[in-house]
Amino acid sequence: MVTPKTLLKIKQVYPTLQGNYAKIADQILENPAVLIQKRVAEVADACKCDNAQIIRFCKKLGFKGFLELKQAIAHDMIPLKTEISSDTVASEEGFARLIKDFRENYLYTINDTIGMVCENTVSAVVQLIQKAPCIMLCGQGASGIVADDFQMKLVRLGFPAIHHNDSVMNKMRCVTLKKSDVFVAISFSGENLEICSCLDIVKKNAVKVVAITNFPSSSIAKQADYVLTTAADETKFRIGAMTSRISQLLLVDLLVVMLALSDMGKTGLSLVKTLSSLQ
Repeated sequence: MVTPKTLLKIKQVYPTLQGNYAKIADQILENPAVLIQKRVAEVADACKCDNAQIIRFCKKLGFKGFLELKQAIAHDMIPLKTEISSDTVASEEGFARLIKDFRENYLYTINDTIGMVCENTVSAVVQLIQKAPCIMLCGQGASGIVADDFQMKLVRLGFPAIHHNDSVMNKMRCVTLKKSDVFVAISFSGENLEICSCLDIVKKNAVKVVAITNFPSSSIAKQADYVLTTAADETKFRIGAMTSRISQLLLVDLLVVMLALSDMGKTGLSLVKTLSSLQ
């Protein structure tokens, strides 16, 4: 179960789209199979815009024109996932259907996020963390829970990781970071104001920044030296971060495992020591 790459690309740039461009994206995401059968004029008519805007939309995604976009969607089209809705919970299938939808959403999220992983970027981040005298993690809300998890795992491996939930403490820590340190920003939207404020501080000190976000064109991603992209869809049944948290934890665990394997002598000893201290 994987979301087609072209549709995934549209979802990731969606927050930056306005006006007719957002309408065009909505049309494609709503029914990509029908789009393949339409001409550019028909899509323009449905979106109440002109043909030129359709072409410019395609170029925003990196395609030469409408035909190339259609070919890309046709090439990677597979059945789209079922989204969870209030009707699902109230349906006759009840709990069994709910469980099925959760499983499908999580599987899509995991597979899509894995598909976004760039080995070179992950390796570069691992090397940064290995050498850093201090690794500052910054996340708010549900992303803060992921940051806590990342901190615990890094400390168990013997790496000097810190994470604060207090905004004042975060800013004071940011001021003290040096060029050799690493700042890891974790945010689903990539637009969290608290994290953006911290980034303004650390960038003045030339600190290397790693972003874990769902949107590579977000404010946080643009300021990062390295971006690890998740692929979660939290646009519907979002009573709390669900798939976004899973996708962030996946990337965190990938980094932790690679760090552990990079020097088993050191990390293995640290794991033994920290485990014994908890018994």
